Amino acid sequence: MFHRRHIGPGAALVAVVGFLAGTAASVAEPPALPPATKKKVDFVTDIKPLLTTHCHKCHGPSKQEGGLRLDRRDEALNGGDSGPAFVSGKSAESLLIKYVAGVDPDVLMPPEGDKFSDEQIGLLRGWIDQGVDWPKDDKTAGDQRAAHWSFQPVRASKPPVSKVAIRHPVDAFVSDALVSRGLTPSPEADRATLIRRLSLDLLGLPPRPEETAEFLGDERPDACERLLDRLLASPHFGERWGRHWLDLARYADSDGYEKDLPRPHAWRWRDWVIEAFNRDLPFDQFTVEQLAGDLLPGATLDQRIATGFHRNTLTNKEGGADKKEDRDKQLVDRTNTTGAVWLGLTVGCAQCHSHKYDPISHREYYQLYAFFNAAIEQDIPVATAAQLEQHARLKAVHDVARQPLAEAVRQYLEAKPADALAALNPKDKEKLDPELQKREAALAKFDAAGPKPPADLAMILSESAKPSPTNIHVRGDFLRPGAEVQPAGLSVLNPLKVGGASSEGERPSAAGSRPNRLDLARWIVDESNPLTRRVAVNRIWQHLFGRGLVDPPDDFGTQGARSSHPELLDWLAAELPRRGWSRKELIRLIATSATYRQSSRTRAEFNTIDPKNVWLARQNRFRLEGEIVRDLALSVSGLLDDRVGGESIRPPLPSGVADLGYAGSVKWSESKGGDRYRRGCYIFFQRTVPYPLLMTFDSSDSNVSCARRERSNTPLQSLTLLNDPAFFECARAFGTRLDREVTGDPTTRSREAFRWTTGRELDLAELETLVRLYEETRRQLQRQPNDATAIVAGAITPSGSAVDLAASIAFSRILLNLDEFFTRE
Repeated sequence: MFHRRHIGPGAALVAVVGFLAGTAASVAEPPALPPATKKKVDFVTDIKPLLTTHCHKCHGPSKQEGGLRLDRRDEALNGGDSGPAFVSGKSAESLLIKYVAGVDPDVLMPPEGDKFSDEQIGLLRGWIDQGVDWPKDDKTAGDQRAAHWSFQPVRASKPPVSKVAIRHPVDAFVSDALVSRGLTPSPEADRATLIRRLSLDLLGLPPRPEETAEFLGDERPDACERLLDRLLASPHFGERWGRHWLDLARYADSDGYEKDLPRPHAWRWRDWVIEAFNRDLPFDQFTVEQLAGDLLPGATLDQRIATGFHRNTLTNKEGGADKKEDRDKQLVDRTNTTGAVWLGLTVGCAQCHSHKYDPISHREYYQLYAFFNAAIEQDIPVATAAQLEQHARLKAVHDVARQPLAEAVRQYLEAKPADALAALNPKDKEKLDPELQKREAALAKFDAAGPKPPADLAMILSESAKPSPTNIHVRGDFLRPGAEVQPAGLSVLNPLKVGGASSEGERPSAAGSRPNRLDLARWIVDESNPLTRRVAVNRIWQHLFGRGLVDPPDDFGTQGARSSHPELLDWLAAELPRRGWSRKELIRLIATSATYRQSSRTRAEFNTIDPKNVWLARQNRFRLEGEIVRDLALSVSGLLDDRVGGESIRPPLPSGVADLGYAGSVKWSESKGGDRYRRGCYIFFQRTVPYPLLMTFDSSDSNVSCARRERSNTPLQSLTLLNDPAFFECARAFGTRLDREVTGDPTTRSREAFRWTTGRELDLAELETLVRLYEETRRQLQRQPNDATAIVAGAITPSGSAVDLAASIAFSRILLNLDEFFTRE
């Protein structure tokens, strides 16, 4: 049997040129197709071996050229970037046959190695003409990537039985891992450390001295549980844990790109997040409302506001920007972010080609993309109850004040004959009846100056009545549309259900059965989805220990790390829905364990056996985020305004920073009054010129989803704590408070100041060091009174000397720069 020769583009060009030149050269006719076999074709014995031998190298588990995969039934039937590979009953029209037969002179498959014989092509044609019979239960050459641990069902194994009496299930799992490695857990942290740890982890604020004293004196066996309940019920819980979610959602207060215009209404969605955490909105509903709150039956205003999650994409409003290109970038971002936040997968790697490592095809990427292609952006009016009430009050006052003007118009009109009034049009009024025009103008001017209804907006998504078709983007290029696709999930995970029926990634057949974002959201939180719960509980663990059970937390795929404690991860993942998807309940569960309450002190054996504390023989000690460092300083200084929710703030900004924005586009008007001292989670985040304090302490950049902030240790951080205007203002307020509230010698003042900043008592050596520091600072300022005057400038000077106050301020400035102050033990 002879094999067809591949005709390259060079040969084809010569033929065309010869024809156009009128020479004898001619283009060869395409070869005739071998006839289809008449025998009954069996997929397993006749077709599968052909595909395995000739096709899987380029269209199999490790590579999917052109988006085509031929080792798995559903993906093979879907086809590739150019459309279906074969059309049932029509082999002559099928791309697969055309390519293997060399009908297209530029394409002959496979490009290397043995080609298909006429007899083999006849088998393929017969199989297609006979209906493409491919058994659903066929175990093909398979994708070993689908066997990866994270794609397997969650297994809720029972906590292991330990020889040592262990009451808490979390401790049972951890102890089992420690014993097998010759490690022993650390003792429980002292109570002062424990209350500070819990306060920082749950609220992002330090405990007040009186709260610490009360906890230290509480001898009840459930004192820690009582403390936990109080912290979880605090409105500041939503601020702390909501900020974690804002990182994932790439929240910002501006559009991004060069102009980076502000988004004055973005904070509405941030408020929704904070409130959702505070009322412990179950995580499954929390997910559904953000992805598809507008599609819920009888959707409330809050549920529609929740869809602002995906309004956090960058928006290009530059002159000459291509709107279609910008929308494509937004849809790509929404697709990638959804995959990363809820599934812990690098879905974005399949944007240009099938994923090189995970079982996510190029086609499946655009099936997810299609869900968001059906959504449109809207800004809807919204007003708080307080705003509506205030408007009603102002309008009532205005209505009373307008009565005399309205009465003047009415009385004047009553003196006019009806026919005369009818003859007057607007232009005639001014010419023929200036008095009437004057009175009506006065009334109109008064009304125009009256109170306006609240004009606040919320940024949401809503579903298009006529969704645009979605095509695969060949090589990720939106200008190169490939085959059309329908919305669907990932075939490696649980089937996506539409109206109670499973679509299994296939194109819906019935009219009106197109899956939408609500179907997507329910697919994500379906308990048969093996990823969502694992990813969610891993993040909770990360925020309570500084490191996840899966680390890094944003890749549960084949290139990510396996869980350090797989049985514990799955047990927690099973507990989440069992506890009503309550994150507060899961936090309470973990925080009541002895594993969480351990001391963070290291031991010599850790350095050789477990330097990264993977096996949890102690707690982790780590620096806090920039927002929390600022919150701590505001809190101990007495400046903190702890109102929850509301518009973004603009605290003092170092000079020259705003000038870095494009063409003066950054308008940074410092907030006044209490707004200046509100928590860091409310700081206005300008994407092109982010608040420098936050970036110095490794804040996320808000351009892409951030599952874990990095933690650096640089001299710039210390310089910021010493010299940043916001921190110096805190030091000045702290020193003033110390000078005002603590009387006595330097020893008493040092003890109190240290207790306020760290929550613990000084030992003797530390006390002597601080007293000496305070006294030396005071003596230096006595010798340099001008420095003392400069330090206290702007402070409320008490009856004492400026030197005493300046010494307290300088002393406070050092305490706010202590490693222990901005570190969570």
